[in-house]
Amino acid sequence: MCKKINKKEIIELIKLQKSKKTRKKSKIFVVEGLIENKMALKGNFKLKKIFFCKKIIIKKKIDFCILKKFIFFVKKNIYKKITYRKKTEGILGVFFKKKINYENELNTYIKKKKYMFLIIDNIEKPGNIGAIIRTVEATKIINFIIVYNNKEIYNPNIIRSSIGCVFIVPIIKLSFNKILKYILNNNIYLLGTSIYKKNNICLYNQNFNLNKICIIFGNEHKGISKKWFKYIKKNIHIPMYGEINSLNVSVSVSMILFFIMIKKYIKNNIFKN
Repeated sequence: MCKKINKKEIIELIKLQKSKKTRKKSKIFVVEGLIENKMALKGNFKLKKIFFCKKIIIKKKIDFCILKKFIFFVKKNIYKKITYRKKTEGILGVFFKKKINYENELNTYIKKKKYMFLIIDNIEKPGNIGAIIRTVEATKIINFIIVYNNKEIYNPNIIRSSIGCVFIVPIIKLSFNKILKYILNNNIYLLGTSIYKKNNICLYNQNFNLNKICIIFGNEHKGISKKWFKYIKKNIHIPMYGEINSLNVSVSVSMILFFIMIKKYIKNNIFKN
C-alpha cells in the first residue's frame, strides 16, 4: 500500500522548491508534471520519492506502476504547498542529482569526427535556458550544450521551460579556460551571434557543413563576454526588416537551429511530416 507524507517531509519539500542552497546540500531536486517526471526517468535519474494528489491528477494511463514502492499520496491542500507551479498535474517527483565528470563527458563528445554544439554564455533567465534546451532536443542537430555561468541546471524554472528536456539533452558545465582549451586544441570553428562585432555574416550565407562548429549565445543584456571575441571566426546575424534590431536569445537560438536543420534535411532529402 502506498504511504502518506508526514509534516517533516512537507517542510523539506518546500525548502527544496525555494532554496538552491538546500538542493545543493541535499543533492536532490524536485520535478513537477507528468512529462517532466517521465523525462527524468528516461534520463536515468534515480528516483527518491514520487507524490500523487488523487484530486488533481489527470485521469489517463500513467506508467508508474513499477514505481509503487516510491509512491506517496498527498491531499490537495498539502500538494499546493509543496508545488512551485500554479497549474500542475498532481505529480511531483524527488530525484537524486547525478555525479558527472564534465571533462570526461566533453572528451567523449570531442572524439567524434563531426559535431556541432552550443555555448550558453552567462544567460541569466532560467526560462531562456530551458527554452534553448527544449529547442536543442526538438531539432536534434546539436550534440551537446556547454553552460558557462553559475546557474543551477535543475532549477525549477529550467525544468519547467524545457519540459523535462534538461534531463535528456547532454549538458556540460566548465570554466572559460577549460572550454577554450578544447576549442583551440580541436580546431573548432567558433561562431558568435553579435550584430555589432566585426566579421559579420548573414545567417543565410554561413556554411554550416564544417566538421566541428560551436555557436555562442550571450547574455540577454550584455551579449557575448569580451574574452571570447578574439577567438570568434564569424558573427552570424538574423536579418530583420522591421524597426527592431534584436530578438530574445531563446528565439534567436530557435531560428538559427531550425534554419540549419531545414538546410540539412533538404540536402539529405530526409524531411518528415
